[in-house]
Amino acid sequence: MPHGHRHDEGCCGQGAPGRVDVALRRMKDKALRVTAPRQALLRVLDEARRPLSAEEIHTLAGDGTLDLVTVYRSLGALEEAGIVQRHPLERGRSLYALPAAGHHHHHVICRRCGRIDRLPGCDTGAVEAAARAKGYGDLTHVLEVYGVCPACASPSHD
Repeated sequence: MPHGHRHDEGCCGQGAPGRVDVALRRMKDKALRVTAPRQALLRVLDEARRPLSAEEIHTLAGDGTLDLVTVYRSLGALEEAGIVQRHPLERGRSLYALPAAGHHHHHVICRRCGRIDRLPGCDTGAVEAAARAKGYGDLTHVLEVYGVCPACASPSHD
């Protein structure tokens, strides 16, 4: 089952110390193979300032280490293991990020231009409490907010 945000994780903390090392340890703990393509994928996500699409990861790797099929397969395995976070977009696409401990947050995404801005924190406590009251455990969630950014909303943009 794919993982959403957990409250002990975040993303987009460009170059946060040890994120790749933490991800590699978690891969080993979950018995996932640590391959050169997966390491390249993690490095690309570690250097990113925002969540990236599979196609962007493929392009940014740029050295022939990662083919697009490997990117998709690796992202699926790493998401399933809770190592990479998937951010679903409205039209079926997804963006991916490498979590940074202690920086849990969500995003607002412009429907017109695709701009992504980080939102502070996460306030899903009441929803998760309701799920726990129904007997659910090991909870995760996925939440992205969509709108029109100020640049796209300005009259001069039309």
